Amino acid sequence: MLHHLHRFRRWAGVDRAVFFSNAAQVTRLFTGPITMALVLRYLTPEIQGYFYAFSGVVAMQVFLEMGFSQNILQFASHEYAKLHFSPAGTLVGDRVAQSRLISLGRLAFRYYAIAAGIFLAAIGIGGHIFFANSGQHGVAWQGAWWVIAVTAAGSLAINPAWSLLQGCNQVAVVAKFNFWAALATFGANALALICGAGIYASAIGAAFSLLLNTAYLLWRWRFFFGQFLEIPQHGEVSWRHEIWPFQWRIAVSWMSGYFVFDIINPIAFYFCGPVAAGRLGMSLQLVRMIANISLQWINTKGPQFGMLVARRAWTELDALWRRSTIQMFVFYLLGYAAFLAAIPFIGLLLPKIPARLASFEVNAWLGGALVTQVLIGAMAMELRAHKREPFMWMSVLNAVLSVAFMLPLTWAGGVSGEAMGYALALWAVFVPSIFIYRRKRIEYRIHADSSAGAS
Repeated sequence: MLHHLHRFRRWAGVDRAVFFSNAAQVTRLFTGPITMALVLRYLTPEIQGYFYAFSGVVAMQVFLEMGFSQNILQFASHEYAKLHFSPAGTLVGDRVAQSRLISLGRLAFRYYAIAAGIFLAAIGIGGHIFFANSGQHGVAWQGAWWVIAVTAAGSLAINPAWSLLQGCNQVAVVAKFNFWAALATFGANALALICGAGIYASAIGAAFSLLLNTAYLLWRWRFFFGQFLEIPQHGEVSWRHEIWPFQWRIAVSWMSGYFVFDIINPIAFYFCGPVAAGRLGMSLQLVRMIANISLQWINTKGPQFGMLVARRAWTELDALWRRSTIQMFVFYLLGYAAFLAAIPFIGLLLPKIPARLASFEVNAWLGGALVTQVLIGAMAMELRAHKREPFMWMSVLNAVLSVAFMLPLTWAGGVSGEAMGYALALWAVFVPSIFIYRRKRIEYRIHADSSAGAS
């Protein structure tokens, strides 16, 4: 029996990284209904709307983060191809690669420290103004918002630590911690709800998560990060000549992504009110959870993609990408079908829950939209392993179409119209993205081979 299970696990591509990455996501399928029951019991529909609107405004940190975390992961994976961890938890190997990786980390921590400070001032104040001008709904949101803003700034400051670890092929270790951290954060949120924290429940959960993550990084990886206090001696990564040509493109893509994936909740909140926005937010969170779980089959392979590109192992790269993409796509379809089928049965056990979700029509539009997102994500992950960002203009076009479709359709058809606009914008860029992927993967490989031959 165990032998057959192991064979199925290997066939499905569930390695340690995929298992623990998905375990944290799958756990939410169980903790989610519990949290929903607690929300139904202890919160009003208006406060539920603020919960999801808070997350939509906090997501504006992408305008400061600018996708640099993805850049860090790819550059780190290329250097780590010549390094390994010692028993003491430090990096050893090629001195030039080690020095370049240290310089990359020092640059990243400086950048994110500045970005966190700007975020707290700009987004904190901007969010306060947004909610103050969105009408009075009888909710004292001000204190909770500022706690969330402060903790979001703190999380942004430590963000490069996770990218460096994953770029050094520690995806499985990080995913294992994230699994247990997700359970602990759920416990903190649940306890806050039960104890009557109200709108502060999400703020308490965010603060607990930040403290837990910081403690783990300082304890488990203190020797690894201690190396980044050293001055690089044998070579540095050039921001101008190496990072910036890739960074500005991925920054445009990620900032455009806000208008594609995150502005949907603030638009619903502004035009349709907190109750309708809360229903849309909860449905979108559940569908995105399925998409995020499926994407782990690709995202966890990011460091491996980078290392294979560095070695120009194209056959191995093709096999790994193809297998992971098929596994990702199949899981998404099965998960989304299960989600739609489960809603009526959940309503029999917990009748209030379907009333807090969006309609079947909205859920269908959301699910149909995200199927293209996971496929584009798979294509982007392979191409970004070359330290390139070929989908920048597609991201800009997607952002423009998202706003152009969602604003008038929300005004005309409410949340249903907004979900339709969300899907139409993603569908419009899918076919062009396929053509870009096919052309660029050949172009990048020819360039890599010619550069290796010249050296």
